[in-house]
Parts: sequence; C-alpha cells; structure tokens
Amino acid sequence: MRVKNLAVRTASFAIAVALACSAFAAREAKVAKGEGAEGEFEARRLFDKAQELIANQEGERGVKMLESILEQYPQSKVRYEAALALGKYYLNAHEQVKAIGYFSQVRALEEKAEELSPSDRELMLEAMYLTGVAHFQVRQYGAAFPILRKITTQYPNSVWANQSYYYIGMCHFAQGNWNKTIEALNLVGTFVDPDSPTVQLVEAGRRFYVKVSDADLPVLVNLGKQVVVNVETKKGDRERIECIPLASDADVFIGSLPTEVGVPKPENGVIEVIGGDSITCRYVDENAKDGQSNVTRESVVKVVSTAALSFTLGDGETPAGAAFLDQPLFIQLADADLDVSDGADGAEVKIISRYKLAEEAQDAETGVKGFDIQKFLAEGEAKYQIRDQVVVKLTEAGQAPVHSGRFRGKVMVNAARPDEPVQQSDDALSAAIDDQIIAYYTDERHINGETPRSVEAAITVIGEIDNAPKASQDVVFDVVVKCKKNLVEGQAYLELARIFRSMGLLKGAKEKSQEGLERADYIIRARTPIPTSLKQEAFRLKWELHMAADDLASAIATCNLFNRLYPDSPFVDQALMGIAAIRLENKQYNDALQVYRQVLSLPKSSAKAEAQFRIAEITELTTKPGSEAAIREYKLCAERYPESEFAGASLAKLVDYHIETKDFAQANTLLEQIFQDYPDAKFLDSMLLKWVLVAYRSGDYQKAAEKCSQLVFEYPDSSYAEKAKQIMPKIEAQLKKAGGKEKEG
Repeated sequence: MRVKNLAVRTASFAIAVALACSAFAAREAKVAKGEGAEGEFEARRLFDKAQELIANQEGERGVKMLESILEQYPQSKVRYEAALALGKYYLNAHEQVKAIGYFSQVRALEEKAEELSPSDRELMLEAMYLTGVAHFQVRQYGAAFPILRKITTQYPNSVWANQSYYYIGMCHFAQGNWNKTIEALNLVGTFVDPDSPTVQLVEAGRRFYVKVSDADLPVLVNLGKQVVVNVETKKGDRERIECIPLASDADVFIGSLPTEVGVPKPENGVIEVIGGDSITCRYVDENAKDGQSNVTRESVVKVVSTAALSFTLGDGETPAGAAFLDQPLFIQLADADLDVSDGADGAEVKIISRYKLAEEAQDAETGVKGFDIQKFLAEGEAKYQIRDQVVVKLTEAGQAPVHSGRFRGKVMVNAARPDEPVQQSDDALSAAIDDQIIAYYTDERHINGETPRSVEAAITVIGEIDNAPKASQDVVFDVVVKCKKNLVEGQAYLELARIFRSMGLLKGAKEKSQEGLERADYIIRARTPIPTSLKQEAFRLKWELHMAADDLASAIATCNLFNRLYPDSPFVDQALMGIAAIRLENKQYNDALQVYRQVLSLPKSSAKAEAQFRIAEITELTTKPGSEAAIREYKLCAERYPESEFAGASLAKLVDYHIETKDFAQANTLLEQIFQDYPDAKFLDSMLLKWVLVAYRSGDYQKAAEKCSQLVFEYPDSSYAEKAKQIMPKIEAQLKKAGGKEKEG
C-alpha cells in the first residue's frame, strides 16, 4: 500500500512538472510575439496603466500588469522601468528581498554604463541607490556600503550621490562609528550636477544651501576671517549665511539656512519667500585669480514650489482614506507659487467622478465581439466613463497676512440616482459606490522647470456612513485568493517545522513540513492562470520545507527544476546558499563545496561573491590557516567581485598571508588599497592594527605612530584600540631613538 501511494505521488509530481514545462514553453512563444515596435508601444501602454493602478491603491492589479511586461516583452526598453517600479512597490511594502531582486534586473544596465542614454543612466542610478536603501532597512550594512560608494565615486555630481552619502552615514550611525557618520553626513547636499537645468531653482520651504569654492579660503580662515555669503530675496528679505569647511576638501565651504513661505523679516535666520520670489547670493572674493581685489561673485536662483494635491478629513491635515456618499469631500492643494499677495489667494481644481464600464459595454463601445488580442494583452485594464465633473474653488488657509501656500476647499458628494439625470451645472458631485473621484491640477512652475505638469489625486467612494451592526460571511472561490491563502498557511507550517527541528523533534518537523508541502503543491499544480510570482513563492516554500524536514535531496531537485523554469529568478541562489550553509554547519565540507560551486555556475546570481568567499573559508578549514590553496580562493573573490562586501574581507586574508610570509611591502600596498576602496568595512580597526605592525616591522615608525593614533581616535571602543595604546610607548621609544641618532649625525 505504501509503495502504491509513492507511485501515485511520483506520477502526480511528473504531471505537475509536465504542466509547468508546458506553461514555460507557452510563455516563451508568447515572448517571441512581444518583440518589435508594436510590442514596445503595447508595453508602454501597460506600464502607464500599471502606474495609474498603483497610484490609485490598486496595487495587486498594477503589480500583475508590471509582471506581465517582464514576461511578455523581455526585449522592450520598458522592462527596466517595470522592474524598477516593482522594486519600489515591494520596498514600500517592506518586502526588501523581492525589491532587491527586481532592482538587480535594472542594474544589468551597469554592464553597458558608458553607452547609456541620460534616462537609462537615471534608471540605473536609482536602482543602485534603492538597492543600498533596501540593504540598510534589513540591517545588511556590509552589503549597502559597496553599492552606495560606487555611486559617490563614479557618479559624484548626481542627486543620487547626495542621497547615498546620507545612507552611508546612517549605516555608520547604526554601527556606532560616530566619526565616519559625521564625515558622510557632512557631504550630503554638497554635490550638484552642473548640467542640470534645475540647478538655478530652489524649493520653497526646503533648506537652502550655498557652496563656495576658493583656494584662498584656508589662508583666510587661519587669519581669523569668517566666510560669509549674503543673500537677498526679491521681496525684501536679507540674511547672512556663515559657511564652514567640508571635511574632505579645505578650499570648499558650505552653509545653509531654512526657507519659509511668509512675510520677509530681515536678519532673523530664516529666508522668507512668497510666490514668484528669487534669491540673490553674493560672496566677496578678496583676492581674485586675475589680481583684482574684493570682487563680488553673484548667483541668482528662482524660488519655485512643486504642487501636491490631496484629499483630507475636515481638519485639513489628516489624509482621507475613502469618500462617502452624502458627505463633503475636502481637498487641499499645496503650491506656494500661487501665494502672490498678503490676502487669501485662490486656486481652482477640476474634480470628476467616474465609474468602470462592464465588459459587455466595452465590447459594444469598441464593436469587438469574440476574442480580442488587444484586450487579452491588456488583461486587468478597465475602461471608465465620467459620471459628473465640477470645478472647485480653493482658498488659501491661514491668518492675515496669509502666506501658507496651502489652498483648501470642499465639494459635496451626492448619491447618483439611476432614474435621475446628473446635473452637470450644479456645485455638487454625483457619484455611486465604487466610483473613483479624481482631482486634477496643472502645476505651471516646479522644481523640474516651467514645463506644465499634471497633478492628480484619487479616492474611491466606498459607501454611506452607517453605524448599524451587520453580520457577514466570506467564502473564497477565486483560485488566486486560494493560492495566496495556501501560501500563508504553508509559511506558517514552515515556521512550525523549524521550531520542531530546533528542539530536536525531527518527526514533528517532518509532519509539519508535509502539511506545508500539500499547500505548496496545490499552487504549483494549479491549472488556472495565476501570477508567476505566486508560483515562484510556492517553489521557494517547497524547497525550504524539504530543508526543514532534512530532505536535502528533494530540496536540491526542487531547486534544479525551478532553475530550469525560472532562470532569471533571484530565489534559486538563495535556496542553494541555504542548503550549503546547512551542510557546512554539519561539517559536510565536500558537499557544501559542491553546492557553492553550483551557485558559481548559475548564469545570474547575486550570491556568487559570498559563495566564492565560503569556498575559500572551507578550503582554509580543510587545509590549514593561511594555506596557499585558501589564499588563491580569497584572491579570486577579491578580483572577480571587487564591489561585493566580501572583497575587503578577502583582501584582509591576503594581508595576513603577506605578514606571515614577511612580505611587508606587499602587505602595505594591500592595506592602502583596502582603506581606499573599502572605507566603510567593519574590520578596518583590525586592519589599522595590522598596519601598525607592518609599519613597525618595516622600520617606518612615523607611519606606525600615525596609524596607531588613527586607530585610537576613530575606533575608541574597539578592543584593538586598547592594544594600540599598549603598543604606542614602544613606537614612541623607537621614534625618540631615531631622533637622537639624527641629532648625533
């Protein structure tokens, strides 16, 4: 009986594999049709619609549409924008692992960085930056540093460099490296793209920064003179900005003051601005390059305000989550450009209510019957019909003189009656349940220039306010919802299996794993079309359940099948790395090596650097510390993956090797490379101590003293700092001895 059940199970799994392979082949055929100009246009249309859905809080539909772009149009340029949008969505949903996987697809542009158009370059930099942010959020600081540093070194004059310095500083702050935190945060906002058309614009209400570059500044500061920039607005405000030197460059000084929308109040430490204002900055160059004295350098920037539109509750501050019938709907517009007088200025926004057309109505409207290929490609896209529209007048809020830059108003949302025509001429907005209400405003001037941009805000009508208690029961019939339910339940069984295993109860772990496997298999074998992401999650759940049950052979088999079906998925290397870690923990070194080498053989993997580093560690464990075979593996890791978090640690191993073989010159060269290429590595305190020893044994006592002092100053809480304090007297004795010999000479 047991053999029979096994045979049935094997046959069932074979059928599932066949269905999966069939689906894969169908997907490949579908992909081939998505190439060409028509495919590019269709991909762009789907992308725009997906962005609209996500903006309207219909995330699941928007995500499904973005995923379809990646599957159906893999050669389209839009695929990078779709992958970036998916990464942002999952980053906001706190699913950082998924987000990093999608960002890595955009970072494929790095391979041809020199040939990129400006728009593709921005996509690549944003993906790199957000990858670093994702690593920061999950406290993987070692993985965040190399990516963020690559932006600051290779693309310094970009907005992403400024943002990267902020997160570099926050990573150091989280690790308690206070000096490096201050150094990084001091550089935020100091880099500006000189070719940017927005360099002469400043956002009202944001902090205003000035940067002065003058080779004479260090001398002037040493003479006790202060570096001051005088600023004056067109509306009459005057302020002084005192500048301080940057830590990284003594001839560059920066300063800042806050800006506010309001009546000018000279010399109060705040730059007050109103709509249409401008700021003039003046700096006196005491010694110009051409020999002139006291030359006034002047720069003018325009004050702009980037409009924002939102629906709020009656207090005008709290965001509204939904609209209700027969209740007022409050609108707020923030745009300081419209604040041009001391009175309460006004603004207008257009508001519409629209409803979704039924499929039959859409077919009747387009004249299409039967199967429509365009409709099939745009699955999930809906057409809307405008029900009613009004123009709402907004009034600037605040006490006289009014300079808030915030304009508020309201519109009454009336319930639409099926038997009554909608009155387009009244001031109320007619709507029904499930209608979308959208507000439109055209922003003429903003931080990106003076090209008009459309600003929108959307909200859904969910019903009437009814406090009467109701009883309801939900029954799930949708296959996608069932799959999601099984995924959640399977994950719960996985956690239970892990708990049983951690307690040594392997039988209980296997039982819970089997419960979870039944739910994962249901998703994998589902014949009804479901999102690809659900199938991939089910595969990941399946091999993790096998691992929890200590069935590594089945886990590897599942991984191999998954790799064939979804070669571009980031889940494969995660699974293999987990299997290798278990084998390493069980001291099955040869088996672990095989799995790590399997990771290296994957066509695409973000775990190759770690796999190579673990191979080096295993080689060192199975031979002897510092063996030549292990050093070769560490060297491979540093050379092949120089931007990974494991490159610095590999170089540190090479330093140990050269110290052991007394090749101090090579050790010194490597140490210089480590501190130049990996300034954020967590092991730099130990490297500084090694540098002290290398310099001391090389007879360079001055450098030994410098590195010893640097270690004590930058890492006062490190255990290596105590050792440095113990070594310092010996170094000072050698310096005195060397100084005495020089005097005798």
